[in-house]
Amino acid sequence: MVENKNGKETNQLIRMAVGKNNFLSAEKLANRFMGELNRCLQQCQQQACNEDDSQLTNDEAKWKLEQLRHINDRIKLRRHGPAVQMDIHHLPLTPENKFYSVDMVPTIQISGRNSNEDDYYVAKPLKADSNAMIAWRRSFSVFEKDRLMKLDQDNGCRKQVLRVLKVMRHRDTSLAALTSYHFKTVLFRKTDELNDSALWRSECMGRRLMDVIAQMEKELDRGVMPHYFLPDVNLLDGLKEKAVFNLRHRLKCLKNSKKKMMKLLQQSRQTDGLNRFGVTCNTHRTTLIVFNVMLSMKHSKIYGPVD
Repeated sequence: MVENKNGKETNQLIRMAVGKNNFLSAEKLANRFMGELNRCLQQCQQQACNEDDSQLTNDEAKWKLEQLRHINDRIKLRRHGPAVQMDIHHLPLTPENKFYSVDMVPTIQISGRNSNEDDYYVAKPLKADSNAMIAWRRSFSVFEKDRLMKLDQDNGCRKQVLRVLKVMRHRDTSLAALTSYHFKTVLFRKTDELNDSALWRSECMGRRLMDVIAQMEKELDRGVMPHYFLPDVNLLDGLKEKAVFNLRHRLKCLKNSKKKMMKLLQQSRQTDGLNRFGVTCNTHRTTLIVFNVMLSMKHSKIYGPVD
């Protein structure tokens, strides 16, 4: 929740999102943000339609102008939680012709006091909250992105472990309730615990994957998965008890059965090469990573002689 005490000094977009109680409304700002994006798309298309292309001699310039003349037709906006989802389509406009999607989240940056790092808040109203219209959530995406970029400066396999976990979830519907954020959070914790870079060499990838799975299984068993930056926040809140039980049971099976684990990894190698937006991803690299983790597990003694 952010109180706006200097409304006259803020820009029009912010002022229009301030309620009668002089608080900045997360819901109003997200809606205003979406309205501004719609206006920009309409303006771009109108300007392109009014522009004379007879003087253009460059084929690329002509192509770009033609694309702008249909930009408002090809791009559709919709609210998606705290974000405005922008779907870009090929024409004609059909679900099958969606090219890719981008999520844009309105964020308030507040300068840190006494040279501390800035704080970021996203327009994400809380569920079942009496003050939902003015509620904000603190965002750590900037710090998480920085952490991920530096995660394997020692040429380790941490990000590869994260990628394998995502592929496993994509191939195993019983893991669908787990998000990339769950994986990333547990990986950060395990990285802090196993702080010797030698433990994250590529040949250790299988063991580290099982370490992260075991940590998730342990936290699901307790029903508590602490937020990495805000330990008092439980990332399992909102999941039904039955769903948590099923997730824990599935991870326990994978942890204890080499046969089931290798079967899932083998399925994960046969990826269709599409991400959740239908855009071709680096299938060869993903397949190679999964193959390497299988090789690592095959030559290690993670499971022992009996499943």
